[in-house]
Amino acid sequence: MANPGGTERTKLNRISYKASHEVSDLYSVLDSNLVAHVALVQDGKPLVIPMAYGRVDDIIYLHGSSGSRLMRLLQNEPDVCVSITDLTALKVARSTFNSGMHYRSVVIFGRASLVSDEKKDEALNALSDAMIPGRVAEVRASTKKELAATVIVSLPLDECSVKISVNEVDDDEGDLNQGTWAGIVPFVTTIGEPIPADDEAAGLEVPASVRNLAKRP
Repeated sequence: MANPGGTERTKLNRISYKASHEVSDLYSVLDSNLVAHVALVQDGKPLVIPMAYGRVDDIIYLHGSSGSRLMRLLQNEPDVCVSITDLTALKVARSTFNSGMHYRSVVIFGRASLVSDEKKDEALNALSDAMIPGRVAEVRASTKKELAATVIVSLPLDECSVKISVNEVDDDEGDLNQGTWAGIVPFVTTIGEPIPADDEAAGLEVPASVRNLAKRP
């Protein structure tokens, strides 16, 4: 069961006021982003790789090619650390020391679990629909060859932390009224107009799943 900040490893000790223990905040960050940075240890050395992911209830799924070095490592079900960050603004203070960022972030600790061949198709469909809701129903089913070439691992949200930084600019009192500008520079990510892949696609209506991406929270 998801329990943000519920363990010693996920408890924020420094600037703890930025921690959120709300499951709704955890889901919001995970569901509004698509890329996770997955960290593990290979031969005693750290390795971090960006990956697409999808959340289904209290599990996130990661997938990739069976020929990938990372996926071969994940097949061994190692301990991993996964980080997702939603950058929302730059905080421009009257000094570089007090400048910073506004963001929402999630860090997940746990052991990767290999999804069995019997459940791989179901997991892949769930992952696909988590990223583009409704897309699975619009395309053909995965073939046995495609499934065999795909590795999927799951990671529970049992041990995770949520950090939200939305405070305004915090300038030192001595820096005020010195003629230096300060403020917030928002970061806004938008979904653009879909671009057809070829002449065939150009002659077809954009499917509902793609149109609805613009409504993604």
